[in-house]
Amino acid sequence: MGFYSQIKKKKGELFPNKDPFRKGPFGDKDDYLKIYKEAKEKKFPNVEKECKNLGVQVNKPFFDNLALVTQVVKKDSEINYQHGILLYAFLKNYIKKLEIKKVFALETGTARGFSAICMSKAINESGCKGEVITIDYLPSDKKIFWNCIKDFEGKHTRYELLSKWEKELDNITFLTGKTKNVLSKLNTDRVNFAFLDACHTYKEVIKEYDIVSKWQLKGDIIIFDDVTPSLFPGVVEALNIIEKSKDYKIKYFEIAKDRKIAIAEKF
Repeated sequence: MGFYSQIKKKKGELFPNKDPFRKGPFGDKDDYLKIYKEAKEKKFPNVEKECKNLGVQVNKPFFDNLALVTQVVKKDSEINYQHGILLYAFLKNYIKKLEIKKVFALETGTARGFSAICMSKAINESGCKGEVITIDYLPSDKKIFWNCIKDFEGKHTRYELLSKWEKELDNITFLTGKTKNVLSKLNTDRVNFAFLDACHTYKEVIKEYDIVSKWQLKGDIIIFDDVTPSLFPGVVEALNIIEKSKDYKIKYFEIAKDRKIAIAEKF
């Protein structure tokens, strides 16, 4: 089983082989619309409260519409795209609080591009210059089925999938390859804000952290996804080690019973 397939299988998606999104659609348009309606109507008062505490107003229809294409998939577990709203809110708050004029955001694990668009939106609305670099082993220029509502139209590239969000795409650079290989060649001396959501093993999470943390200064942020002991013990183990190093102040945020993220702020 391929690297990407292993990770997504653990998350409950139906990607069984080296072609992570199979050779044909998983369902028809109505299937995805039904899933979308259920996901959209769920309430997350804890997320709403956190965004309010951060001083960020959220345009929910924007994230719902984006999620319909990039987060609403057929899988065993429930659809939850609140992490994108939180990424948006934390990045907007970070830019305002530190009065950042130019921000460099990094993501590992692009998938369909949801989180990258959310971070780019935060940059656009903050009025600063910025760039989002996002890394995935799936290329952005290859037409494939993505297990999403657009599949009924045929195969799409990632660029085509996200074409509706042109303003956000202007800030995003998609890099292809295994995360550790791409990071080792990345030409930067600062990563203000990072979202680590690629391979969820202890070894890979620590490796990504070691590289990214060297590019960060006081107040810079790393957000770790899927801090869930029952599903991803490697992520939890890595965060325990990071917390003991005392280089970062770590806050855990429970989005739902089976979904937690960690926000690490550099001392």
